[in-house]
Amino acid sequence: MHYIIRLGILILLFSMMQSCERDEIVDGMRPIYLQEKDLLKVKSTEPAAFENLGKIVAKDNYLFINEKFKGIHVIDNTDPANPVKKFFWEIRGNREFTIVHNVLYAESWKLLLVIDISDYGNIQLLSAIKDQYVPERVEIYPEGYSGYFECYDASAGGFGGWEKASIINPRCKTN
Repeated sequence: MHYIIRLGILILLFSMMQSCERDEIVDGMRPIYLQEKDLLKVKSTEPAAFENLGKIVAKDNYLFINEKFKGIHVIDNTDPANPVKKFFWEIRGNREFTIVHNVLYAESWKLLLVIDISDYGNIQLLSAIKDQYVPERVEIYPEGYSGYFECYDASAGGFGGWEKASIINPRCKTN
């Protein structure tokens, strides 16, 4: 009799172990989340390489080209045959912007940043107007990457790029 009870307990334990789900861990990419304090840090830096370009605005002899989610390239276009990269304005989370006189209005996640650009080499944040944008429910994925990635969740913060990571139970994948 004890043999049957022990066998029953052993079968029960074995079936319970089989029903446990194991986490799948894979190498992939995960989003870098930006909080509001990160988005308020704007500055002029040395020119940067072009990577994921967006909107272009022309003003006077300059071109301003958005580097999606990172900032704006400042190009001296006095000689259109030989444009010269002058600065890169770090404005994290930025995708849209416009320039009126010497003021740059930049979207950055939920914020509208108002930035003094009268000195291209030393931009200054004038103000940040909160909750001007509702983060879009867009499919953000690592462009040019093939494999698993952690899906972006707008409720966790602004999007600031991708980093390599170990992903647990990935739900998103590119071809």
